Amino acid sequence: MKWLPNFLTVLRIILVFPIMLLLVSAHEAITYQFVFALFLTAALTDLLDGWLARHLECVSNVGAFLDPLADKIMSNVLLVFLSCRYPEIIPLWIVLLLLAREFAVQGFRSMAPCMGVVIRTELLSKLKTFFQLMALGSVLIGMGWGSLADIARYVALISLILALVSGYVSMTMIFIRNSDLWSRQPLDMQSR
Repeated sequence: MKWLPNFLTVLRIILVFPIMLLLVSAHEAITYQFVFALFLTAALTDLLDGWLARHLECVSNVGAFLDPLADKIMSNVLLVFLSCRYPEIIPLWIVLLLLAREFAVQGFRSMAPCMGVVIRTELLSKLKTFFQLMALGSVLIGMGWGSLADIARYVALISLILALVSGYVSMTMIFIRNSDLWSRQPLDMQSR
């Protein structure tokens, strides 16, 4: 059972492919409903994999690497696609600001191990991901269930704004808390 958390994380990455294939060809509400079901399954694996890893005491380096990667792939790929297809629902400028934040934080995080520091994911970063997933789910609900389209549009916009705020606040906190990284000497690295 110790393989299950990593399996769920990989499943989340794999589910992006059928979701995208269906979205590209989606024109009917039933297709969006099916996409929402796949999306919800993928989002639930995000909750379940971390809980299982801690519960089964099988937290691994592979899981620590794959889990945030799977989150970024799922949320960012879908946000970019939906903002290009439905810019009136998901403003591209918000998605671009979220992507800029991702690149800045990931670049900073990738520098940290060279200095002997691990930057953990904070609650605000997790909230950012939650709000992004909430926005995506709302858009899919609005497409799949037309009677909920207006409410879904507002929920999506509010969720995106909350994702933007929590993302940039968390980025600022990460940079401030780890500002000493710029003055540290890199560790001697082993060559293999």
